[in-house]
Amino acid sequence: MRLFRWTTSICPTLPHCFTWSCLADLQKKISSNSTPEQLVGSLADRTPDSQAYPNVHHAQILKAELARRFDMKSVYGRVMMAGGEPVQLGNKKGVVYRKSPEQDALERWMTRQFLDVGRNMAKAWRRALQRIDFAAMLKSVMGSIGTHGENRNRWRTPKTSPIPSSITWTRNGSFRFGLDLLGVPEAADWVITDWIERRRPSLRDHLPYFVFLLTVNLFFCLVLPTRLLRNVKPSHQIHLAYLYYLPFCSVFTSKDNFHAQIVPLFLDPFQTFVNGTELKEEQKHLVEHYSALPEDERKTGLINFAKCPPDDQSFLTTRLWDKYLP
Repeated sequence: MRLFRWTTSICPTLPHCFTWSCLADLQKKISSNSTPEQLVGSLADRTPDSQAYPNVHHAQILKAELARRFDMKSVYGRVMMAGGEPVQLGNKKGVVYRKSPEQDALERWMTRQFLDVGRNMAKAWRRALQRIDFAAMLKSVMGSIGTHGENRNRWRTPKTSPIPSSITWTRNGSFRFGLDLLGVPEAADWVITDWIERRRPSLRDHLPYFVFLLTVNLFFCLVLPTRLLRNVKPSHQIHLAYLYYLPFCSVFTSKDNFHAQIVPLFLDPFQTFVNGTELKEEQKHLVEHYSALPEDERKTGLINFAKCPPDDQSFLTTRLWDKYLP
């Protein structure tokens, strides 16, 4: 039962992640005695198909911001969609959205064309992951903050997890170090020149998405060796990629324990984290609530009897609706 009219932001790596990890060998069985194809199929069936849009890949968004063609403040809390082309007819202007590679992959995913997804995009995603040298990234980060060589004595292991918003930036070297860490070192000269010509504004105001991505990665690199969070491993870097799309949603939901620990630290006051287990229970309560309605009322269709949540604050959906769609 699908209720209400929420716009769902889909992480663009979602189909590739599950396809690559679960369909690498279709002949293998998994612990639930289901094939990997059946597992991925069940996940695809539960992926929202109404008003669900894949977000533009974070690397493209970062490059657009560095080139001063993207302002995160203009889309904060909303899906950043791909495929938009500005058009003009007479004196009227608009944007036409054509099917993007991300949308194509998502549609194939939802219709269980997993092998096509694998052929078209998952291989590229896999190669990108294989190029990540996390050990080198960790060494670079820890070295830059004084854990190696002459500055080793300056480092003190924190007693509590560092709050992302408390990570401060020194302007000298932040650009080159950050751009190298995020995989776009070739942009450094142009970005630094542009920043200087704009009279050296605050980095958080000048390039907020760049700072956000860099903060996420630095936070992970600081937390991993200190073991301040439970069961965090280098392999969680894949899970970390979902955080790159936090600025493009209002509500983030996940059942993953890593996300439950990390995501709330990066949310602003307007955003909400909902544990996937709580959301699943909420959906059961909604089904029970609407199933109890008179049959004549239910026959009018969801668009009529469930066009908005119940007028009852005990429902999580109602509280979220009142917060974001009053």
